[in-house]
Amino acid sequence: MQEKATALSKIIRNNILDNHEDTIRDYGLWECFCHIYESAEKIADKNRLVCYVNYAYNPESYWLDLKKDRIDNKTRILVNLEAEIKSDLYKKILKDNHEPVLRSIFAFLEELKDWRWRAVYDYLDYAAKISRFAINETEEERQYEKKAKDGQIETYTEEIDIEVIAKVNKQKGELLNQAHKAREKAEEIMREIRKDFAPTDDATQSDFGFSFSDTAKKKNIMSWREFIRSKTPT
Repeated sequence: MQEKATALSKIIRNNILDNHEDTIRDYGLWECFCHIYESAEKIADKNRLVCYVNYAYNPESYWLDLKKDRIDNKTRILVNLEAEIKSDLYKKILKDNHEPVLRSIFAFLEELKDWRWRAVYDYLDYAAKISRFAINETEEERQYEKKAKDGQIETYTEEIDIEVIAKVNKQKGELLNQAHKAREKAEEIMREIRKDFAPTDDATQSDFGFSFSDTAKKKNIMSWREFIRSKTPT
């Protein structure tokens, strides 16, 4: 997907004054960039903003320098796209308070996710479920309550075979080992994700306060609606 988005950006940059809706659709990225393209901005600015989203969040972007300040990176991208960075539009972009662009950014981030996001979540979910089952206390005796003749509630116990207890505890130990292996596998995949998406993590942490890689540990990415409401004027 990263290569596809970069190829699309190259086409758009070469013809910044053209309407590229059909090309965006052909590349399968209309759901990402429709928010920008359906905005009220001029066509040249729409095209610049589509390219900006790619270059500012794509982990393969050659304009993301982790040694530089985030604002410097974003400004450099816009300057290279020949944007009027002193205009109200691009001041909003740099402050992350332009709603169509924010919508496209979050849609783009969702599109960047690959099979590893689901794998990490599934491994961690499996480990959590197995652990919850395994750490339940083994009943050494089954308890029940019964009303005595004087009306008081008394607790009675029923012995359980020690061999049964030993068998159950052995099975639970095996389940805990499975849960541990699942967590190790999830962490192994997470290390790969963090390595491959370090530039994107830096971007989202600076702009939105969360690590893109860490969204693999959640069922859904943070709510972009809540963030947009907090950033854009009502």
